[in-house]
Amino acid sequence: MQIASCVLSDILKIACMPNFVAQGISIDSRNIQKGDIFIAINKGHEFVKDAIKAGAILAIISDEKYFVPEKTITVADTKETLKSIGTYIKDQVNLRKLVAITGSVGKTTTKFWLNEILSKKYNSFCAKKNYNTIYGVPLSLCQLEKGTSFGIFEIGSSHSGEISELSRYLEPDIGVITNIYESHIGNFENKCQLGDEKISIIDGIKTHGSLIFDGDSEFADKIRNVAQNKKINTYSVGFSKNNDFYIKEYANTVILHIPNGVMAYKVPFQTKHLTYITATLLATIYAMGLPTDDLLPFFLTLSPITGRGNIEKYNIHGKSFEIINDCYNASPTAMLASLERLDTMQNLSKIAVIGQMKELGKYERYYHDRVAEKLKSINLEKVFFIGNKNLWEIMLQAGDVQCFEQLDNSIIEKILEIVRDGSIVLLKGSLSIGLDRFVEYVKCFSI
Repeated sequence: MQIASCVLSDILKIACMPNFVAQGISIDSRNIQKGDIFIAINKGHEFVKDAIKAGAILAIISDEKYFVPEKTITVADTKETLKSIGTYIKDQVNLRKLVAITGSVGKTTTKFWLNEILSKKYNSFCAKKNYNTIYGVPLSLCQLEKGTSFGIFEIGSSHSGEISELSRYLEPDIGVITNIYESHIGNFENKCQLGDEKISIIDGIKTHGSLIFDGDSEFADKIRNVAQNKKINTYSVGFSKNNDFYIKEYANTVILHIPNGVMAYKVPFQTKHLTYITATLLATIYAMGLPTDDLLPFFLTLSPITGRGNIEKYNIHGKSFEIINDCYNASPTAMLASLERLDTMQNLSKIAVIGQMKELGKYERYYHDRVAEKLKSINLEKVFFIGNKNLWEIMLQAGDVQCFEQLDNSIIEKILEIVRDGSIVLLKGSLSIGLDRFVEYVKCFSI
Protein backbone atom coordinates (compact mmCIF):
# COMPACT_ATOMS: atom_id res chain seq x y z
CA MET A 1 0.00 0.00 0.00
CA GLN A 2 1.17 3.52 -0.70
CA ILE A 3 2.05 5.53 2.41
CA ALA A 4 1.73 9.32 2.44
CA SER A 5 4.18 11.35 4.48
CA CYS A 6 1.36 12.76 6.61
CA VAL A 7 0.35 9.21 7.57
CA LEU A 8 3.92 8.27 8.45
CA SER A 9 4.24 11.47 10.46
CA ASP A 10 1.14 10.50 12.40
CA ILE A 11 2.38 6.95 13.05
CA LEU A 12 5.84 8.05 14.18
CA LYS A 13 4.73 11.27 15.95
CA ILE A 14 7.24 13.29 13.94
CA ALA A 15 6.40 16.83 12.84
CA CYS A 16 7.66 18.78 9.80
CA MET A 17 8.12 15.74 7.56
CA PRO A 18 8.58 16.57 3.85
CA ASN A 19 5.67 15.73 1.55
CA PHE A 20 5.87 12.45 -0.36
CA VAL A 21 3.94 9.29 -1.20
CA ALA A 22 5.99 6.12 -0.68
CA GLN A 23 5.30 3.14 -2.90
CA GLY A 24 6.27 0.50 -0.35
CA ILE A 25 8.48 -0.57 2.56
CA SER A 26 11.78 -2.46 2.36
CA ILE A 27 14.41 -3.58 4.86
CA ASP A 28 16.80 -4.90 2.18
CA SER A 29 18.79 -2.31 0.23
CA ARG A 30 19.28 -4.85 -2.57
CA ASN A 31 15.54 -4.98 -3.25
CA ILE A 32 14.74 -1.27 -3.16
CA GLN A 33 12.23 -0.02 -5.72
CA LYS A 34 12.13 3.63 -6.64
CA GLY A 35 9.93 5.47 -4.16
CA ASP A 36 10.26 2.92 -1.32
CA ILE A 37 10.88 3.70 2.32
CA PHE A 38 13.97 1.89 3.60
CA ILE A 39 13.90 0.84 7.26
CA ALA A 40 17.37 0.08 8.59
CA ILE A 41 17.29 -2.94 10.89
CA ASN A 42 20.47 -3.78 12.84
CA LYS A 43 23.35 -4.01 10.32
CA GLY A 44 21.03 -2.63 7.66
CA HIS A 45 22.22 0.79 8.80
CA GLU A 46 25.44 0.16 6.90
CA PHE A 47 23.46 0.18 3.66
CA VAL A 48 21.43 3.36 4.11
CA LYS A 49 23.36 5.25 1.41
CA ASP A 50 23.03 2.28 -0.94
CA ALA A 51 19.25 2.26 -0.42
CA ILE A 52 18.98 5.99 -1.10
CA LYS A 53 21.14 5.65 -4.20
CA ALA A 54 18.86 2.83 -5.40
CA GLY A 55 15.83 5.15 -5.17
CA ALA A 56 14.57 5.05 -1.58
CA ILE A 57 12.54 8.18 -0.95
CA LEU A 58 13.37 8.03 2.76
CA ALA A 59 15.43 5.94 5.18
CA ILE A 60 14.32 5.37 8.76
CA ILE A 61 17.25 4.85 11.12
CA SER A 62 17.93 4.49 14.84
CA ASP A 63 21.65 5.34 14.73
CA GLU A 64 22.52 9.01 14.12
CA LYS A 65 25.86 7.96 12.69
CA TYR A 66 24.07 7.10 9.45
CA PHE A 67 22.14 10.36 9.16
CA VAL A 68 21.79 11.77 5.63
CA PRO A 69 20.34 15.31 5.42
CA GLU A 70 16.78 15.44 4.06
CA LYS A 71 16.82 11.70 3.40
CA THR A 72 16.68 10.10 6.87
CA ILE A 73 14.58 10.34 10.00
CA THR A 74 15.67 8.91 13.33
CA VAL A 75 13.50 6.79 15.63
CA ALA A 76 14.19 4.96 18.88
CA ASP A 77 13.63 1.45 17.51
CA THR A 78 13.35 0.66 13.80
CA LYS A 79 11.89 -2.80 14.42
CA GLU A 80 9.02 -1.30 16.39
CA THR A 81 8.57 1.30 13.66
CA LEU A 82 8.23 -1.44 11.06
CA LYS A 83 5.68 -3.21 13.24
CA SER A 84 3.72 0.02 13.78
CA ILE A 85 3.49 0.69 10.05
CA GLY A 86 2.31 -2.88 9.44
CA THR A 87 -0.38 -2.56 12.13
CA TYR A 88 -1.56 0.76 10.71
CA ILE A 89 -1.98 -0.72 7.23
CA LYS A 90 -3.79 -3.78 8.60
CA ASP A 91 -6.22 -1.52 10.46
CA GLN A 92 -6.81 0.62 7.37
CA VAL A 93 -7.52 -2.38 5.14
CA ASN A 94 -9.87 -3.90 7.74
CA LEU A 95 -9.81 -7.50 6.55
CA ARG A 96 -12.93 -9.63 6.87
CA LYS A 97 -10.76 -12.48 8.17
CA LEU A 98 -7.07 -12.85 8.96
CA VAL A 99 -5.59 -16.35 8.92
CA ALA A 100 -2.25 -17.18 10.60
CA ILE A 101 -0.53 -20.48 9.79
CA THR A 102 2.24 -22.24 11.66
CA GLY A 103 3.53 -25.80 11.88
CA SER A 104 6.58 -27.93 11.29
CA VAL A 105 5.84 -28.98 7.71
CA GLY A 106 3.55 -27.66 4.99
CA LYS A 107 2.77 -24.17 6.24
CA THR A 108 4.05 -22.41 3.10
CA THR A 109 2.12 -24.76 0.80
CA THR A 110 -0.98 -24.29 2.97
CA LYS A 111 -0.59 -20.51 2.73
CA PHE A 112 -0.15 -20.42 -1.04
CA TRP A 113 -2.87 -22.99 -1.74
CA LEU A 114 -5.42 -21.29 0.52
CA ASN A 115 -4.76 -17.99 -1.23
CA GLU A 116 -4.93 -19.66 -4.64
CA ILE A 117 -8.31 -21.22 -3.87
CA LEU A 118 -9.84 -18.13 -2.23
CA SER A 119 -8.62 -15.82 -4.98
CA LYS A 120 -10.86 -17.64 -7.47
CA LYS A 121 -13.88 -16.03 -5.79
CA TYR A 122 -12.60 -13.35 -3.42
CA ASN A 123 -9.97 -10.65 -3.08
CA SER A 124 -7.39 -12.45 -0.94
CA PHE A 125 -3.72 -11.88 -0.16
CA CYS A 126 -0.61 -13.74 0.91
CA ALA A 127 3.01 -12.63 0.66
CA LYS A 128 4.82 -14.16 -2.31
CA LYS A 129 8.01 -14.53 -0.30
CA ASN A 130 8.60 -16.61 2.81
CA TYR A 131 7.93 -13.69 5.19
CA ASN A 132 7.31 -15.51 8.49
CA THR A 133 9.58 -13.73 11.01
CA ILE A 134 9.18 -10.70 13.26
CA TYR A 135 10.48 -8.65 10.33
CA GLY A 136 8.78 -10.58 7.55
CA VAL A 137 5.25 -10.54 8.97
CA PRO A 138 5.08 -6.70 9.23
CA LEU A 139 6.49 -6.49 5.70
CA SER A 140 3.66 -8.77 4.57
CA LEU A 141 1.13 -6.46 6.22
CA CYS A 142 2.71 -3.51 4.41
CA GLN A 143 1.83 -5.18 1.10
CA LEU A 144 -1.90 -5.25 1.83
CA GLU A 145 -4.11 -3.14 -0.42
CA LYS A 146 -7.48 -1.57 0.35
CA GLY A 147 -10.32 -3.78 -0.77
CA THR A 148 -8.61 -7.01 0.29
CA SER A 149 -11.06 -9.27 2.10
CA PHE A 150 -8.85 -12.08 3.37
CA GLY A 151 -5.22 -12.02 4.49
CA ILE A 152 -3.18 -15.21 4.94
CA PHE A 153 0.07 -15.04 6.89
CA GLU A 154 2.73 -17.58 7.77
CA ILE A 155 4.35 -17.67 11.22
CA GLY A 156 7.70 -19.38 11.76
CA SER A 157 9.89 -20.00 14.76
CA SER A 158 13.51 -20.81 15.47
CA HIS A 159 13.38 -20.27 19.24
CA SER A 160 10.89 -20.17 22.10
CA GLY A 161 8.49 -17.22 22.22
CA GLU A 162 8.50 -16.24 18.54
CA ILE A 163 5.15 -17.71 17.57
CA SER A 164 3.35 -16.21 20.56
CA GLU A 165 4.85 -12.79 19.78
CA LEU A 166 3.85 -12.94 16.13
CA SER A 167 0.36 -14.24 16.85
CA ARG A 168 -0.26 -11.49 19.40
CA TYR A 169 0.96 -8.99 16.84
CA LEU A 170 -1.31 -10.28 14.05
CA GLU A 171 -4.38 -11.03 16.21
CA PRO A 172 -5.74 -13.60 13.74
CA ASP A 173 -9.36 -14.59 13.46
CA ILE A 174 -8.26 -18.11 12.54
CA GLY A 175 -5.09 -20.01 13.40
CA VAL A 176 -3.77 -23.15 11.73
CA ILE A 177 -1.24 -25.60 13.14
CA THR A 178 -0.45 -27.85 10.18
CA ASN A 179 1.44 -30.38 12.32
CA ILE A 180 4.11 -30.66 15.01
CA TYR A 181 7.20 -32.61 13.98
CA GLU A 182 10.93 -32.35 14.63
CA SER A 183 11.78 -29.25 12.52
CA HIS A 184 14.17 -26.93 14.41
CA ILE A 185 14.14 -29.29 17.39
CA GLY A 186 17.82 -28.46 17.91
CA ASN A 187 16.72 -25.03 19.13
CA PHE A 188 14.53 -26.53 21.86
CA GLU A 189 15.12 -28.79 24.85
CA ASN A 190 12.79 -31.50 23.57
CA LYS A 191 9.76 -32.14 21.39
CA CYS A 192 7.36 -31.10 24.15
CA GLN A 193 8.92 -27.64 24.30
CA LEU A 194 8.80 -27.45 20.51
CA GLY A 195 5.14 -28.46 20.65
CA ASP A 196 4.37 -25.74 23.19
CA GLU A 197 5.95 -23.23 20.83
CA LYS A 198 3.61 -24.21 17.98
CA ILE A 199 0.59 -24.31 20.28
CA SER A 200 1.33 -20.75 21.41
CA ILE A 201 -0.26 -19.45 18.21
CA ILE A 202 -3.41 -19.66 20.32
CA ASP A 203 -2.13 -16.71 22.41
CA GLY A 204 -3.05 -14.18 19.73
CA ILE A 205 -6.21 -15.70 18.22
CA LYS A 206 -9.25 -13.54 18.90
CA THR A 207 -11.74 -14.78 21.48
CA HIS A 208 -14.34 -16.98 19.75
CA GLY A 209 -11.99 -17.30 16.81
CA SER A 210 -11.04 -20.70 15.43
CA LEU A 211 -8.08 -23.08 15.38
CA ILE A 212 -7.51 -25.82 12.79
CA PHE A 213 -5.02 -28.52 13.80
CA ASP A 214 -3.76 -32.05 13.18
CA GLY A 215 -6.15 -34.26 15.13
CA ASP A 216 -3.89 -37.30 14.72
CA SER A 217 -0.99 -35.53 16.46
CA GLU A 218 0.31 -36.65 19.84
CA PHE A 219 -0.39 -33.06 20.92
CA ALA A 220 -4.05 -33.08 19.81
CA ASP A 221 -5.61 -33.26 23.28
CA LYS A 222 -3.36 -30.51 24.62
CA ILE A 223 -4.09 -28.27 21.63
CA ARG A 224 -7.82 -28.77 22.06
CA ASN A 225 -7.73 -28.08 25.82
CA VAL A 226 -5.59 -24.93 25.56
CA ALA A 227 -7.79 -23.55 22.79
CA GLN A 228 -11.07 -24.28 24.51
CA ASN A 229 -9.82 -22.75 27.79
CA LYS A 230 -9.26 -19.53 25.82
CA LYS A 231 -12.69 -19.78 24.18
CA ILE A 232 -11.28 -20.67 20.78
CA ASN A 233 -13.31 -22.96 18.51
CA THR A 234 -11.39 -26.04 17.35
CA TYR A 235 -11.55 -28.12 14.16
CA SER A 236 -9.35 -31.21 13.95
CA VAL A 237 -8.18 -32.69 10.64
CA GLY A 238 -6.77 -36.14 9.96
CA PHE A 239 -7.17 -39.74 8.88
CA SER A 240 -8.79 -41.13 12.03
CA LYS A 241 -12.56 -41.16 12.49
CA ASN A 242 -12.60 -38.99 15.60
CA ASN A 243 -11.55 -35.90 13.62
CA ASP A 244 -13.98 -33.14 12.72
CA PHE A 245 -12.60 -33.32 9.17
CA TYR A 246 -11.93 -36.99 8.59
CA ILE A 247 -10.21 -38.12 5.38
CA LYS A 248 -11.84 -41.46 4.61
CA GLU A 249 -10.36 -42.03 1.15
CA TYR A 250 -7.79 -40.35 -1.01
CA ALA A 251 -6.70 -41.05 -4.54
CA ASN A 252 -7.73 -38.84 -7.42
CA THR A 253 -10.95 -38.26 -5.50
CA VAL A 254 -10.89 -37.41 -1.81
CA ILE A 255 -13.79 -38.44 0.43
CA LEU A 256 -13.87 -36.08 3.40
CA HIS A 257 -16.27 -36.30 6.34
CA ILE A 258 -17.03 -32.83 7.67
CA PRO A 259 -19.10 -31.64 10.67
CA ASN A 260 -22.32 -31.39 8.64
CA GLY A 261 -21.93 -34.15 6.08
CA VAL A 262 -19.56 -35.63 3.49
CA MET A 263 -17.86 -34.01 0.53
CA ALA A 264 -15.98 -35.41 -2.42
CA TYR A 265 -13.47 -33.52 -4.51
CA LYS A 266 -10.78 -34.28 -7.06
CA VAL A 267 -7.07 -33.52 -6.66
CA PRO A 268 -4.22 -34.01 -9.16
CA PHE A 269 -2.09 -36.11 -6.80
CA GLN A 270 -2.33 -39.15 -4.54
CA THR A 271 0.17 -38.32 -1.81
CA LYS A 272 -1.02 -38.51 1.77
CA HIS A 273 0.57 -35.30 3.08
CA LEU A 274 -0.74 -33.18 0.19
CA THR A 275 -4.22 -34.64 0.65
CA TYR A 276 -4.01 -33.72 4.34
CA ILE A 277 -3.23 -30.13 3.35
CA THR A 278 -6.32 -29.95 1.12
CA ALA A 279 -8.49 -31.12 4.03
CA THR A 280 -6.84 -28.46 6.20
CA LEU A 281 -7.76 -25.86 3.58
CA LEU A 282 -11.40 -26.95 3.63
CA ALA A 283 -11.49 -26.87 7.43
CA THR A 284 -10.08 -23.33 7.32
CA ILE A 285 -12.59 -22.20 4.69
CA TYR A 286 -15.36 -23.74 6.82
CA ALA A 287 -14.11 -21.88 9.90
CA MET A 288 -14.06 -18.65 7.89
CA GLY A 289 -17.79 -19.09 7.32
CA LEU A 290 -17.43 -19.36 3.55
CA PRO A 291 -19.34 -21.80 1.29
CA THR A 292 -17.11 -24.62 0.06
CA ASP A 293 -19.12 -26.06 -2.83
CA ASP A 294 -18.18 -23.36 -5.34
CA LEU A 295 -14.50 -23.72 -4.44
CA LEU A 296 -14.18 -27.51 -4.71
CA PRO A 297 -13.54 -27.60 -8.50
CA PHE A 298 -10.43 -25.46 -8.02
CA PHE A 299 -8.71 -28.13 -5.92
CA LEU A 300 -8.03 -30.03 -9.13
CA THR A 301 -5.75 -27.18 -10.27
CA LEU A 302 -3.45 -27.34 -7.23
CA SER A 303 0.15 -28.44 -7.73
CA PRO A 304 3.18 -28.69 -5.42
CA ILE A 305 5.10 -25.46 -4.91
CA THR A 306 8.50 -25.36 -6.63
CA GLY A 307 11.10 -26.94 -4.37
CA ARG A 308 8.45 -28.62 -2.24
CA GLY A 309 7.89 -31.88 -4.06
CA ASN A 310 7.05 -30.81 -7.61
CA ILE A 311 8.13 -33.16 -10.39
CA GLU A 312 10.17 -31.67 -13.24
CA LYS A 313 11.11 -33.38 -16.52
CA TYR A 314 14.47 -32.89 -18.23
CA ASN A 315 16.42 -34.19 -21.20
CA ILE A 316 20.20 -34.02 -20.90
CA HIS A 317 23.06 -35.97 -22.44
CA GLY A 318 20.47 -37.82 -24.53
CA LYS A 319 18.62 -39.09 -21.46
CA SER A 320 15.07 -38.15 -20.48
CA PHE A 321 14.47 -38.27 -16.73
CA GLU A 322 12.46 -36.72 -13.87
CA ILE A 323 13.44 -34.82 -10.73
CA ILE A 324 11.36 -34.69 -7.55
CA ASN A 325 12.37 -31.18 -6.51
CA ASP A 326 11.93 -31.25 -2.74
CA CYS A 327 15.04 -29.35 -1.74
CA TYR A 328 13.54 -26.30 -0.07
CA ASN A 329 13.69 -27.76 3.42
CA ALA A 330 13.84 -31.00 5.38
CA SER A 331 12.63 -32.21 8.74
CA PRO A 332 13.01 -35.89 9.61
CA THR A 333 9.30 -36.52 9.09
CA ALA A 334 9.29 -34.73 5.73
CA MET A 335 12.45 -36.59 4.70
CA LEU A 336 10.88 -39.98 5.47
CA ALA A 337 7.69 -38.97 3.66
CA SER A 338 9.70 -38.02 0.56
CA LEU A 339 11.50 -41.37 0.62
CA GLU A 340 8.18 -43.17 1.03
CA ARG A 341 6.91 -41.31 -2.02
CA LEU A 342 10.01 -42.29 -3.99
CA ASP A 343 9.46 -45.90 -2.99
CA THR A 344 5.98 -45.85 -4.56
CA MET A 345 7.19 -44.47 -7.91
CA GLN A 346 7.10 -46.92 -10.80
CA ASN A 347 10.45 -45.87 -12.35
CA LEU A 348 12.91 -48.76 -12.67
CA SER A 349 15.85 -46.44 -11.88
CA LYS A 350 15.55 -44.44 -8.65
CA ILE A 351 18.32 -42.19 -7.34
CA ALA A 352 18.22 -40.33 -4.03
CA VAL A 353 20.29 -37.19 -3.46
CA ILE A 354 19.96 -36.55 0.26
CA GLY A 355 21.09 -33.36 1.95
CA GLN A 356 21.90 -33.10 5.63
CA MET A 357 18.98 -32.17 7.88
CA LYS A 358 19.88 -29.06 9.86
CA GLU A 359 18.88 -27.62 13.24
CA LEU A 360 18.49 -31.00 14.94
CA GLY A 361 21.00 -30.35 17.72
CA LYS A 362 21.61 -33.33 19.98
CA TYR A 363 19.14 -35.38 17.91
CA GLU A 364 21.15 -35.05 14.69
CA ARG A 365 22.71 -38.52 14.63
CA TYR A 366 19.50 -40.21 15.77
CA TYR A 367 17.37 -38.79 12.95
CA HIS A 368 19.99 -39.35 10.27
CA ASP A 369 20.21 -42.96 11.43
CA ARG A 370 16.45 -43.28 10.89
CA VAL A 371 16.85 -41.92 7.36
CA ALA A 372 19.65 -44.40 6.64
CA GLU A 373 17.42 -47.25 7.82
CA LYS A 374 14.64 -46.08 5.50
CA LEU A 375 17.04 -45.84 2.56
CA LYS A 376 18.06 -49.46 3.11
CA SER A 377 14.46 -50.57 2.68
CA ILE A 378 14.03 -48.94 -0.74
CA ASN A 379 15.21 -50.40 -4.04
CA LEU A 380 17.51 -47.55 -5.12
CA GLU A 381 20.10 -47.50 -7.85
CA LYS A 382 22.29 -45.07 -5.93
CA VAL A 383 22.28 -42.72 -2.95
CA PHE A 384 24.31 -39.52 -2.73
CA PHE A 385 24.61 -37.80 0.65
CA ILE A 386 25.66 -34.14 0.91
CA GLY A 387 26.61 -33.02 4.40
CA ASN A 388 29.09 -32.96 7.25
CA LYS A 389 31.71 -35.71 7.51
CA ASN A 390 30.61 -36.62 11.03
CA LEU A 391 27.42 -38.07 9.50
CA TRP A 392 29.05 -40.09 6.73
CA GLU A 393 29.52 -43.21 8.84
CA ILE A 394 25.79 -43.26 9.59
CA MET A 395 24.68 -42.67 6.01
CA LEU A 396 27.08 -45.28 4.58
CA GLN A 397 25.08 -47.90 6.47
CA ALA A 398 22.32 -47.39 3.89
CA GLY A 399 24.28 -49.37 1.27
CA ASP A 400 25.53 -48.01 -2.04
CA VAL A 401 26.09 -44.44 -0.86
CA GLN A 402 28.58 -41.80 -1.90
CA CYS A 403 29.18 -38.94 0.53
CA PHE A 404 30.34 -35.40 -0.19
CA GLU A 405 30.63 -32.28 1.94
CA GLN A 406 29.08 -30.03 -0.66
CA LEU A 407 27.40 -30.20 -4.04
CA ASP A 408 29.44 -28.72 -6.89
CA ASN A 409 29.43 -29.18 -10.66
CA SER A 410 31.79 -32.15 -10.55
CA ILE A 411 29.50 -33.97 -8.12
CA ILE A 412 26.46 -33.11 -10.23
CA GLU A 413 28.19 -34.70 -13.23
CA LYS A 414 28.86 -37.83 -11.14
CA ILE A 415 25.14 -38.03 -10.40
CA LEU A 416 24.23 -37.48 -14.05
CA GLU A 417 26.53 -40.35 -15.03
CA ILE A 418 24.28 -42.67 -12.98
CA VAL A 419 21.06 -41.22 -14.41
CA ARG A 420 19.50 -43.36 -17.13
CA ASP A 421 16.68 -42.80 -19.58
CA GLY A 422 13.54 -43.00 -17.44
CA SER A 423 15.31 -42.41 -14.11
CA ILE A 424 13.75 -40.41 -11.31
CA VAL A 425 15.99 -38.38 -8.99
CA LEU A 426 14.85 -37.27 -5.54
CA LEU A 427 16.44 -34.07 -4.22
CA LYS A 428 15.70 -33.69 -0.51
CA GLY A 429 17.62 -31.74 2.13
CA SER A 430 17.79 -28.54 4.13
CA LEU A 431 17.84 -25.40 2.02
CA SER A 432 21.31 -24.35 3.18
CA ILE A 433 22.79 -27.55 1.68
CA GLY A 434 22.06 -26.12 -1.76
CA LEU A 435 20.58 -29.09 -3.61
CA ASP A 436 18.77 -26.58 -5.83
CA ARG A 437 22.12 -26.17 -7.60
CA PHE A 438 21.47 -29.54 -9.23
CA VAL A 439 18.23 -28.21 -10.74
CA GLU A 440 19.87 -25.00 -11.95
CA TYR A 441 22.73 -26.95 -13.52
CA VAL A 442 20.41 -29.34 -15.32
CA LYS A 443 18.27 -26.46 -16.61
CA CYS A 444 21.31 -24.95 -18.31
CA PHE A 445 21.96 -28.07 -20.38
CA SER A 446 18.50 -29.54 -20.77
CA ILE A 447 16.86 -29.52 -24.19
